[in-house]
Amino acid sequence: MKKLVAVICGGYSGEAEVAAKSAEMVMKNIDRERYRPVLVTLEPLRWYAHTDEGEAEIDKNNFSFETRGVNYRPDLCLIMVHGTPGEDGKLQGYFDMIGMPYTTGSVMNTSLTFNKLFTSRMLRHLGFDAARGMVFRHPSEVDGETVGKELKYPLFVKPNEGGSSLGVSKVKSPDELPAAAELAFSKGSSILIEEFLEGREVTCGVICGAEEFEALAVTEISTKKEFFDFAAKYAYDQTEEITPARIPEEDYALCREISKNIAAAFECRGVVRIDFKYTPGRFRPIEINTVPGMTEYSIVPQQAAASGIDKRELISRMIESARDV
Repeated sequence: MKKLVAVICGGYSGEAEVAAKSAEMVMKNIDRERYRPVLVTLEPLRWYAHTDEGEAEIDKNNFSFETRGVNYRPDLCLIMVHGTPGEDGKLQGYFDMIGMPYTTGSVMNTSLTFNKLFTSRMLRHLGFDAARGMVFRHPSEVDGETVGKELKYPLFVKPNEGGSSLGVSKVKSPDELPAAAELAFSKGSSILIEEFLEGREVTCGVICGAEEFEALAVTEISTKKEFFDFAAKYAYDQTEEITPARIPEEDYALCREISKNIAAAFECRGVVRIDFKYTPGRFRPIEINTVPGMTEYSIVPQQAAASGIDKRELISRMIESARDV
């Protein structure tokens, strides 16, 4: 029997549109000789499966749906929800409670890595070379002079929880801080102000099994924007993504090794992507993406292709890595 795989998209954040495109790529390239995929969309007021008979409501008691008088419950869920609730532990907790296998890390893994401050603190605790930062929970707390005593300008101001660089600004002086903080607060309830790291931006995907971790090719990101923000990520005329990265062979190998070590230390599962700032001989992690973009043009499929893994095999390996609960 083929496994019934729910490919889940949607979500409750500004990344829902990207999630839909990621799920579209998966539905197009999944190995249908091995799996029976069904697309499931999560919206704030309803969850539903896309069937030949139209939209079928998801029964949240056990994540089942009915079509043509037959009740179906997926064998596992392939999570393509970027942002909440698919990348912050909420969906993982629900699946744990109903006994549904899924293709990302655990509640702890996803909720921790979704919080940028906790991620950087944990990275430093584990010996990785992450940036220093401060978190604020109300705009009135943000004071340029106070921040300047703790951190060195220029700074990045970003929502503490979120993805796709939504609400992120680069701030070069205290005068620019209030507007940047206001933008970041518009995307989340708390913000992170973090020291700017010099260097080129590189990123490395990792396929994470229960015990084995395989680093993919390394990508160098060159953008016309001042940094790799939302527009640069999804307006492809703004960015050049070079795979494999144009860095010395020994640094290339070092990036892949650090990426595997981070994925293992955080107990990641499925496919993750780890972003770094790079200067010769030094990689400073800036983000762990536990549900990275998987559109036709996303970085991870590019890295997989450069590693000799086509989209079908990549998706199959994600599915086979699913956590049993």
